[in-house]
Amino acid sequence: MLDAAGEERAAMNIMLTDPDILADYVNDFFGPEGPYPTETDEEMAARQQIESRAQFEQEILDQEQRQVPSNFQRPTMDMPTPGDRQGQGSSSFWGDFSQLMDQNPEQAWQYLQQAPQGALQAKMLIQDA
Repeated sequence: MLDAAGEERAAMNIMLTDPDILADYVNDFFGPEGPYPTETDEEMAARQQIESRAQFEQEILDQEQRQVPSNFQRPTMDMPTPGDRQGQGSSSFWGDFSQLMDQNPEQAWQYLQQAPQGALQAKMLIQDA
């Protein structure tokens, strides 16, 4: 067993110290017949073209189904049940305002003018970076 390990070590030593043998090994390892072939520039361009075409087709499909791209969608939050709105004037105001923004955003400024006293001051505006 020690003799086999010694022979393997000697073979590795020769391979790692002789640049010609090492170059042949690396070329075979990463070549088209090796376990980890590398893409040529043409293969990489073809793969990228196929991937971009598939992404474009998916975006067109989403647009045909009237889906908004994920980076333009509004964040969703758990909506309170109708029974939870009792006694929460400002909360109801903002819920109605959100609904108006979804349905008729050009009318939102008129609704904001009718805001109850202190509703705008109590609302904390936060923007994620």
